[in-house]
Amino acid sequence: MKNRYLYIFSSVFTLLICWVMSLHGISPSSRTLVVNQQHPKASDGNSGTEAAPFLTIGGAAELAMPGDTILVHAGVYRERVAPPRGGDNDKPIVYMAAPKEEVYIKGSDVWQPDWEKVDGQENIYFGVLSPDMFAISPPKDHGFDTFPTAFNPYQLTLRKAPGVLNVSLGQLFVNGAPLIEVDHQDDLTAIAGSWMVNEEKTGLYVHFPGYSRSPKQALVELTVRPRVFAPYRRGLGYIHVKGFVMEHGATNFPAGFWSVHGSPQAGIMGCRGGHHWVIEGNTIRYGKTVGLDIGSEGPVDADSLGQPQPENTGYHMIRNNIISDNGSAGIVGIRSTATKIIGNRFERNNRLGFKAPEVGGVKLHFFIGGEIRQNLFRGNYCYGLWLDNVYRDSRVTRNVIVGNQGTGIFIELGEGPLLVDNNIIALTYNTGPLTGDGIYSHDASGVTLAHNLIMLNANYGVWAHVATDRKTHGIQNGEEVRNLTEASNWKIVNNMIIGNHVGALSLPAESDRSGNNLSDHNLLAASYNRLTVDTYSKELDRPLFMVNTNKERISMAAIAEELIRKTTPERGGVGINTERWERLPFLELEDWQLLTGNDQHSIVPKILRPGLVESTLQLNFIMEDISSLVKTLPVDGVEVDFFGNPLPKNPLPGPFQNIKMTDLTLGPSTEQEQGGPYRHIKSSKENMNNFWLWPN
Repeated sequence: MKNRYLYIFSSVFTLLICWVMSLHGISPSSRTLVVNQQHPKASDGNSGTEAAPFLTIGGAAELAMPGDTILVHAGVYRERVAPPRGGDNDKPIVYMAAPKEEVYIKGSDVWQPDWEKVDGQENIYFGVLSPDMFAISPPKDHGFDTFPTAFNPYQLTLRKAPGVLNVSLGQLFVNGAPLIEVDHQDDLTAIAGSWMVNEEKTGLYVHFPGYSRSPKQALVELTVRPRVFAPYRRGLGYIHVKGFVMEHGATNFPAGFWSVHGSPQAGIMGCRGGHHWVIEGNTIRYGKTVGLDIGSEGPVDADSLGQPQPENTGYHMIRNNIISDNGSAGIVGIRSTATKIIGNRFERNNRLGFKAPEVGGVKLHFFIGGEIRQNLFRGNYCYGLWLDNVYRDSRVTRNVIVGNQGTGIFIELGEGPLLVDNNIIALTYNTGPLTGDGIYSHDASGVTLAHNLIMLNANYGVWAHVATDRKTHGIQNGEEVRNLTEASNWKIVNNMIIGNHVGALSLPAESDRSGNNLSDHNLLAASYNRLTVDTYSKELDRPLFMVNTNKERISMAAIAEELIRKTTPERGGVGINTERWERLPFLELEDWQLLTGNDQHSIVPKILRPGLVESTLQLNFIMEDISSLVKTLPVDGVEVDFFGNPLPKNPLPGPFQNIKMTDLTLGPSTEQEQGGPYRHIKSSKENMNNFWLWPN
C-alpha cells in the first residue's frame, strides 16, 4: 500500500513538473545547456552543465536540438549568436538569460591599439585597425558553397547617410557612450566625441570627449560584426530569445530592400525570414541602422550566402522588449504575417537622423493579420509607427505614441481593413518631410479610427489624402488585384481630437479616388487661441478643418464653389471670400458639416488645462459635463477601453471610460480682475482627470 501511494505521488509530481515546463515552452524531455563564461572551467568542449558550462552561446547553439533550452549566465558575450537550426511547434529551442542576471551580447570588441597622439590636436588620437579584428570563423558544418572570411565595416559605405556625409557602417563607443562619426578633418577637430576613418581605411582618428587621461584608460569598443543574434540559414522557425541586452551591430541602411539591387532589411537581431519566433524581455539598442528585423529581409540574402527569399514569414510574438537608440529604425519587416507586437518600448530610434524612407519606431510592409498593442513609442527622431504597403486585417490598439517626429502613425498604400483604436497619439513634432500630424496617411483606404485620444500635435490631428498614382495590392474574391490608390472608406468615430495646433481633421473632397469617408461622434477642440497670452483660465478654442485636394488632383475652386452653394442660404445671402479661402482653406465646424456632411453628432466640449508630460506620461485635463450630449457608434471588435476595462453599453468618445466631468460655470463678469472666466475652477482631485499612461 505504501509503495502504491508513493507511485501515485511520484506520478502527480512528474505531471506537475511537465505542466510547469510546458508553460515556459520547454519539453519535458528537453535538456538545459548552460553557458557561463565566468566559470573557471568554462569550455565549448564541455557537456553544458552548471559544473561544466559552455564558454560561448554559439558553442551551446551547435548542440541545441528542438526542445532544448540554452541558459546563459551573466557576462559580456562578444559573438554573433547564429542558431544552426530551429525548433518544432511543440518543442522550440529557447535561448534565455539566467533570471535576474545581466547578459550582454555585443557586436563590438574591445579596441586597444597603440594610440598615436595627433600633433597639435588636443585629445585627438590615431589607432590602426588590425585585419585580425574582422576575421569570420565559419560555423561547423554550415553547408554553404561559399562563406565570407572577413567583414570590415570601416571599409564599407553607409547607404542613404544623412546629409552629405560619406561614412562607414562602423560604430565606436567610449565608456559605453556612442561617438559621432564625421567625414571631414575640420569636423573632427571641432566636435569633441567624434571619430573618422582615415583616407586609406586602415585606421581611425578619435577625438576623445573631454578626456584628460590617456585613452588607454578608457573602455573603447569598436563594432566588428554586422549582427548580434541572427542565424546564417534563412527561414528557421520556433526559436525563443529571452532576457538579453543586444547592442553594437554594423548593418547597412535598407535602401531599396525590395529590389535585387537593394540593401536588405537587416537588424543587429534578425529572424532571417524565419517564423514563429518569440522575442521577449530583451533590450536591443545601438544598431548602426536597424535594431530588429522580423520579415523576409527582401530578395537579397543579407549574409551574401545566395539563399532564396523565404516564404510564410512571420507569426512572431515580440513582447516586452526595449528597442532604442538605433540608427534608423527599431523594428522593420516585410511580410511578417500574423505577428503580434505587444508591450514594447520604442525610444530614440533614428538616432542618426536619416531622411530617407525606412525609418520609424516600427516600419512594416505587408503586415497582414497582425496586432500592435500596448506599446510605448516615445521620443523617436522619426515616425512612431509606419504601416506601409498592405496592412490588411490588422489592428493597432491601446498604444501610447508620444513625442515623435513627423507623425505619430503613418498609414500608407493599402486598402485595409485596419482598426486603430484606444491609442494615445500626442505631442508629435513638426520636423522633416512631415509636419507633425497625429495620424498622417496617403494612398490608403479602409481605415477605422475609433476611441483614440489625438492631442496636442503640431499640425493636424488626422490628415488623409491621395499623394501618388501607385497601385495597391488588394484582394477581391480571394484573388490579388492591383487598383489605383485611393483615400476612401475612412471611418473616424468616437475619438477625442483636441488641442492640435493647426487643425482637427483634413479629409479629401469627394472624387473618383476619395469617397465614403465618415467622421462623426467625436469630441473636437483646437489649441488655445494663438493671440492670447493667458491660457490657464481659457477653454480650448473651436476646431478647424480642411477639405483637401488629393495633392491638387481636385480643383480647389470647385470645392469653394460647392461650399458657397451649401453655405450661402445659411449665411443670410452672404457668401465667403473664395480668393482668401483658396489661400487659407480652413473651415469651422458648421461649414465642415455643411460641406462634407461629417461630424453631425460631434460636439465641441469645454476643456481646460490639458497637459501631457512626455517624461512621466502623466495626462491631465478638466472637461465640462457632456453626459447628456454625447452619443457614440458601436465599432466591431472594440470591446475594451485603453486600460482594458469592458466598454459600457453607451461608451464615451475617446480611450477612457472613467472620465470625471465638471459643471464649468462662468466666473465673475469682471474677468480682468479675476484672471479669466474659468480662473475660479480649481485643479482639484475632484475635477481634474489624471491618468498615468504607461505602463497600463
